[in-house]
Amino acid sequence: MLELPGGQPTCVSIPITRPVPAPLRSVLVRRVFSLTGLVLLGAFLVVHVAVNARALKGDAAFASVADALQRIPALPLVEAMFIFLPLVVHGAVGLWLLVTRTPLGSSSPYPRAVRIAMRATGAVALAFLAMHLSEFRFRTPGARMGGTELGTLVAADLSSTAIGVPWRGAAYLIGTGCVTFHFAAGLWGFLAALPWGEAAVRRKWTAWGAGAVGAAIWVTLVNVVVFQATGARLIGEPPSNSDATGPCSKTGAGGP
Repeated sequence: MLELPGGQPTCVSIPITRPVPAPLRSVLVRRVFSLTGLVLLGAFLVVHVAVNARALKGDAAFASVADALQRIPALPLVEAMFIFLPLVVHGAVGLWLLVTRTPLGSSSPYPRAVRIAMRATGAVALAFLAMHLSEFRFRTPGARMGGTELGTLVAADLSSTAIGVPWRGAAYLIGTGCVTFHFAAGLWGFLAALPWGEAAVRRKWTAWGAGAVGAAIWVTLVNVVVFQATGARLIGEPPSNSDATGPCSKTGAGGP
């Protein structure tokens, strides 16, 4: 209530900013979480696997693809907007959900065991990505490695041993397994949460489909890791000696 100069009281309405309702906040968080994890990071995972699978064709094949990616216009901006920012957002929200034990929604399509596995693999995947990025993307601050240099470094790191055990190669097998499971389970959860996927039969088939996608991705990654570490493939024929990669093939060609 205010009093005007003439002495007459008047009412003034003051706008009040209302907080976003909790259900709406939950919907927004779920959408951002799904967009960053499933769409942006999921697309990057598929591209990353395809690029690294070129190493199975030999040094030159991998180097040519890696060098082509380096020539993408405004590459630092593309990486920041479509890889690092989604990774930070998805990782931060995931850690918050893990630490606070907050469910992402009122209902979840995941069984209890899958929910626990999702959170565990998410934490391991985040630690693995931090190690992976520090080793290869940010190893030389302010500079980018060429495709040939990167391929040589990957082979050297994955084939290294301590006390006769290839710890780094084992860490990559576990890390890529956690990343793949997290992505595949997230894909199934997204599809199962849609109105289309509520039927039990559709949930079953989407689970099989997501599992098949995850298995294909991880088998490819395992093949790449083993090949870079040993020079031998788990699946498929090795490249010709003139374009081979990995420590064993390089040694056979007269290398160190």
